[in-house]
Amino acid sequence: MTEELIKEVKHIQKCLIDKDMTGDEWEEKMEIVHKLEDVSTYLKDALGRGIEF
Repeated sequence: MTEELIKEVKHIQKCLIDKDMTGDEWEEKMEIVHKLEDVSTYLKDALGRGIEF
């Protein structure tokens, strides 16, 4: 299930990146993309330690 969560997070990131935004919206979007990358990294690390979600 953890692999599915990682795929979903990556899909959300891609959807955000593909959406055209400017100004403050763009900055907020990029902040969210980076936070999602942190979530993905956490899930990958947990998976590597044998922790399943």
